[in-house]
Amino acid sequence: MLQTLKSDNKIETIFEKGFLVKEGDFFLKAYDFNDDETLFGVSVPKRFFKSAVIRNKLKRRMRESVRKNPRINEIKKGASFFLIYNTSKEHSYKAIDEKICNLVDKLISKIN
Repeated sequence: MLQTLKSDNKIETIFEKGFLVKEGDFFLKAYDFNDDETLFGVSVPKRFFKSAVIRNKLKRRMRESVRKNPRINEIKKGASFFLIYNTSKEHSYKAIDEKICNLVDKLISKIN
C-alpha cells in the first residue's frame, strides 16, 4: 500500500541524493531507501499559485492520480518519490493523470 511521505529526513534525502525525472510541467524526485515502505509526496509551489484553495485542489488531483495508477504496485519496495507541479497553468485532472502515468512509467524503468 502506498502511503504519504511525512518524514523530514526522508524528504531531505530525496532532494539531496535522489534522481530527477521530468514530464512536461511535472518533476519527480526519487530515491531508493532499501526499506519495506514505498512513500510519496506532492508539492505545488506557492510562487505559482498564491491561492491555497487552488494549490490544495491540484495536490488532491495529483494524489488521486498516483493512488489510482495501476502500475504503482510495480515500483520497487523501498523507493520513495516526490512529485512537483512546476507551472503556473492550472491543469485538469485528465492532463495531470496522463503526465503522472508517464512519470511513474519512467520511474519504474529507472529504479527497477
